[in-house]
Amino acid sequence: MTPPGPDRNQESRQRAVLVLGAGRSGTSIVTRAIQAVGVDLGDDFKPPSRKNPTGFFEDVALLKLSKRLRRTLGLRPDSLRLLDDSVWTSPVVMPFYKKFSATINDRFGQAPVWGFKYARTMRLLPFWERLFEEMNISPSYVMPIRNPLSVARSRSELDAHRGQQEHSDLEWLVNVVPYFDRVRNKNLVIVDYDNLMENPIAQLERLATRLELPLTEHTQREIHTFANSFLKRGLQHTRFSIEDLKSTKKINVLVRDAYCWLDRMADDEIQPTDSELWVAWGKLSSGVSALSPILARLDKLNHELRHAQWNPLSPIFAAWNMARRFMRR
Repeated sequence: MTPPGPDRNQESRQRAVLVLGAGRSGTSIVTRAIQAVGVDLGDDFKPPSRKNPTGFFEDVALLKLSKRLRRTLGLRPDSLRLLDDSVWTSPVVMPFYKKFSATINDRFGQAPVWGFKYARTMRLLPFWERLFEEMNISPSYVMPIRNPLSVARSRSELDAHRGQQEHSDLEWLVNVVPYFDRVRNKNLVIVDYDNLMENPIAQLERLATRLELPLTEHTQREIHTFANSFLKRGLQHTRFSIEDLKSTKKINVLVRDAYCWLDRMADDEIQPTDSELWVAWGKLSSGVSALSPILARLDKLNHELRHAQWNPLSPIFAAWNMARRFMRR
C-alpha cells in the first residue's frame, strides 16, 4: 500500500518538511539527510557543539522563535507535563503565529520545499498545524526513531539525571505519543537511526521516494556525499535490538509498545494508513493521558531539584556535587 502523499490537487502549494521525534534519536543526522534529498534548510544554522559535533542543521531564526514559544508555554527542555489544548489559542500564544509566518516568508519564501528541525517540535505540533493551515503550506513529517535503550545511553553522556532509563523514557513518551495521531493522514516517513547508519543510501532513497522528491543526478550525488563523507562510524555508539528492549525490566511498557509500532513502520511492515496502528495508538495515548497528574508532579519536583542543585546554600547542592565527583572517578 502506498503511503499518503501531498495533495495532488494543490501541487502549487509550498511544502514544508518537519523533523519530529525525541532528542538523542538521530534528529540532526536525519535533518541533514532530508537536505541531501532536496529539502531547503536555509543557510544560517546553529553551530555544532559537543552535544552534536557534526551539526544541528537548525535554522537560527526559527529556532529562536521555537524556544521562545516553548518558554512561553512554561516548558523546559526536560519538561514532562502535558499541555492542555486550549493553550494553542491563548492570548500569549496567538502573537507567535504572525511572528513565525513572517520569519518563514523571510527565510523560505521562495523555496518550493523547505524543512526545519527542533527537538521540541512534536510538543508544539498543534501550533505548527494551525500555522501551516493559515499559511496554506502543505506539510510532510519525518520522524527519526532510535531504540529507547540507546536514547537513554546517549542522553546519560550529557546529563546523568535525564539519562536514567526511567526518566529518559518519560521524556520520550511526552515527545512522541500525545500528538502523533495528528499526522495520521499526512505524508509521514519513519526513519530508524540504526538502519540509516548501516545502509544510508537505501534509506535516503526511501526517504526521497516517500517525500515524493525527484531522485535526480544531483540528488544521487548528494546522497553519496552524505553516505561516504558526512556519516562517520563514531556516530553509532550503541545498537540494541527489539529483543533487548522487550527483555529489559526497566523499560516503560508504554515506551516499549509505542516504539515497537514505530519500528514496524520504519521497516515498512505497516503503513501510516493501517487501522490497526491507530487503534493501538489510541490506547497508548489514553495511557499517557492517564499519567498527566503524575507527569505534572514529577515535572515540578524536577524543577525544584534543578533549582536546588544550583543553590550553593542548599544541602541538595552539596550532595549533588559530591555525587558528581564520585561518578567522575
